Amino acid sequence: MKTDFMDDLNRAVAYHGHLCSGQVLGVRMARMAGDYFGIEDFGKYRDLIVFVESDRCLADSIGITTHCSIGKRKLKYKDFGKTAASFYDLQTKKAIRLHRENHIYPPDGEDLVEFFNKIPDEELFILEEIDIELSPYDLPGKPLKVVRCCKCNEEVLDGKELEIDGKIYCKQCGGEGYYKALN
Repeated sequence: MKTDFMDDLNRAVAYHGHLCSGQVLGVRMARMAGDYFGIEDFGKYRDLIVFVESDRCLADSIGITTHCSIGKRKLKYKDFGKTAASFYDLQTKKAIRLHRENHIYPPDGEDLVEFFNKIPDEELFILEEIDIELSPYDLPGKPLKVVRCCKCNEEVLDGKELEIDGKIYCKQCGGEGYYKALN
């Protein structure tokens, strides 16, 4: 790999704001996936899509290390609350999922990097080959479809709309929203 572990970790920590176990584990997971797919330079590789399964520290370090982001449509968030991530290579159409094997934490006061660097990837993570079915709407690039919600008139991109009784709704207006309007 073109970068070394400490370069990736330092970039992840700078973005995230502090060093923690999630940062170290996320960088290790991302680099393990890069090795699996033979990716030499994440910064130049454009065909990786990553699915992170929690909204914690790990997600930041995986995104920074792989250069995948939500805005580029290459980082996908699945709210499963797990220390896990799946990596899909668009070139080979192969995918792997990595998750923690042993929930080992360093004793208080021990150096996180030194502690985790003593443990081989195979003892920290389980790697399984998986299948991920992506629709054309899931892929990076310009929106393939834009519709308007019949209630709020906001745009809905890439097949994320709901059709109820023949009418098009955004998820919020269709009853799957996460907020409640105050007025």
